Amino acid sequence: MNVLNMIGNTPLIHLKRVTREEKFDIFAKAEFVNPSGSLKDRIALRMIAEAEQDGSIRTGGTIVEASTGNTAIALAMVGAYEGYKVVILMPEKTASQERISIVEKFGAEVKKTSVDNDGIDESLHGGFYEIPGRILAREMESKPDIWWTRQFSNPFNAIAHREGTGAEIVEQVGRRIDAVVVSVGTGGTLLGLTEALRVDSPSLKVVAVEPAGHPMLAQKLESYPLIEGITDGFVFQIMREKIADHVITVTDGEAVEMTNRLVREEGLFCGISSGANVHASLLIGRSNPSCKTIVTVLPDSHNRYLQMPHYIT
Repeated sequence: MNVLNMIGNTPLIHLKRVTREEKFDIFAKAEFVNPSGSLKDRIALRMIAEAEQDGSIRTGGTIVEASTGNTAIALAMVGAYEGYKVVILMPEKTASQERISIVEKFGAEVKKTSVDNDGIDESLHGGFYEIPGRILAREMESKPDIWWTRQFSNPFNAIAHREGTGAEIVEQVGRRIDAVVVSVGTGGTLLGLTEALRVDSPSLKVVAVEPAGHPMLAQKLESYPLIEGITDGFVFQIMREKIADHVITVTDGEAVEMTNRLVREEGLFCGISSGANVHASLLIGRSNPSCKTIVTVLPDSHNRYLQMPHYIT
């Protein structure tokens, strides 16, 4: 047994108190109990394992990625165990001291990047803020022994959730699922869960949740800031193939309020995106009487939001 064996097989929590007056059930996958504190442990483990298999990363190599926080911490943890150097390109907007400290405790290096955010409120879509980091990662990858994980388009991101998170949910729920509600960062979680859950629940409603400050899926496809190899990937695929039946935008205030309820009423020390997901799940259940069983995800721990309580995907 080692720390990597602790990734996955997370509990599915039947929320009882925040839904006490509702006529539907919400089941929440508690991904914040993964060893580094988020669902990104799953993709870090799978992406690195596949890269080792195909020779993209070798002993003594360096892993680089642009991340708002969760993937950064997950890659730092897995990289530490496997003996790789890890360099994280973190948007200055999300680079709180707690996130930087956690990443650095695992021995990884953090480089801050910045982007003009005039006119955008505090609830943030990570895909927007990661663009400068992705551009820098592509430049760094031209050097020997550096591998960029490309979490936003790496197929093993979605596969990790299809074969892991989604398969676990199907077994744990044990009944038809009417809706899945997922916050969209890279989009890999949404794609993976949709593919897994629709096998037994073909009429599944797929609900994408995004920060109100700079939503990606809520805009028109033709206005999407498409840069090949930088902003394409899962989010663009979700838009192009119209995978989400509904897109719900959530403000900081709404996400924080529900997060506080989950902590105080359900005893779940989960992060702000968890609050956003449960808030959106309640909206879907109330507006769709046919949705009796709703599944969502509690992506990360509250410990990385203590200084910056914003809804950041």
